[in-house]
Amino acid sequence: MFCRECGETISDNNKFCENCGTPVNSIPVQTEASAKESGQKKRGFFYSPAGIVIAAAVALAVIAGVTLGIFYLLKAGAGDEVDAATVKVWDEYEDMLEEDSAHAPQVTVDHSALVKSQEELKKEQERVAALERVLKETGGSKDRRTNSGKSTSKQDIKADQMAAALAAYNKYVQKMIELFTALDGANLLDSNAIVNLNKIIADLQKLGTQVIALSNTFLANNPKVVTTKIDPPIIRYSNTVVTELQNSVKAAEQQRLADEKAAADKAAADAAAQQAAQQQDMVACPACGGTGIREGSDSSWTCTFCDGTGRVTRAKAATYVNIE
Repeated sequence: MFCRECGETISDNNKFCENCGTPVNSIPVQTEASAKESGQKKRGFFYSPAGIVIAAAVALAVIAGVTLGIFYLLKAGAGDEVDAATVKVWDEYEDMLEEDSAHAPQVTVDHSALVKSQEELKKEQERVAALERVLKETGGSKDRRTNSGKSTSKQDIKADQMAAALAAYNKYVQKMIELFTALDGANLLDSNAIVNLNKIIADLQKLGTQVIALSNTFLANNPKVVTTKIDPPIIRYSNTVVTELQNSVKAAEQQRLADEKAAADKAAADAAAQQAAQQQDMVACPACGGTGIREGSDSSWTCTFCDGTGRVTRAKAATYVNIE
């Protein structure tokens, strides 16, 4: 049997517990079997081998669930922010707009200047295309970059908005190239040429509106970039073109009038000089004596040798032969 006070084994003949000195008769005693049974009852099911296995499985499931939840939470959080690659493309795009605004080409009728403007605009278009390629290769999520499927994450939505803004600006620069190509060799006094130029300018205005709208859509609800709204002068270039084109047409008209007046003045001067030269070479008509009238015995008539002018050139006078 066992001592109830300290749990030590007590011989059946002992009257006191050898460990703690408690009298055997004063305390209830437990047999080994009853003690084990009592311990099992106190510890319950989860102290059994099966209970321990189940408890361990539950703990592992809880840990796995928490870990998985944290993973998806972090993944979802990453998709809700614009990635650094897309932001970098925006920064370069914004710098490009500022540079283009500062070096916008001038409307002119000079061939060399127009050719140079076209070359510069083509270089700018290549720069836009390069940014489009960079965004396609680095912007947004991996699924977006590999075309694995359409994503609804903010990260990919913003990357798509950035791509749309770049595509619109590419078309805008292309339209500017078309404008300067049309200006080269255009007759600004030809109504058909002016109609064609006005159509290009109208298209340029529409494309500019799209560029502004798409760029500001990318900026909306986008704390990753400092700028909140843009309206660069290069996008309002069409307004400048209209004014400069009107001035060029006016200048061309003034030049036309000046050229016509100069031509008329030259023609008048040439005629006067020719007339003066002829007068210096003129002599009295030998047929009529310079009167322009021939007299007969009973009548008079206009001198046919000088056509009634009374004067002929020296060379003609030398050919006169009096047959009377």
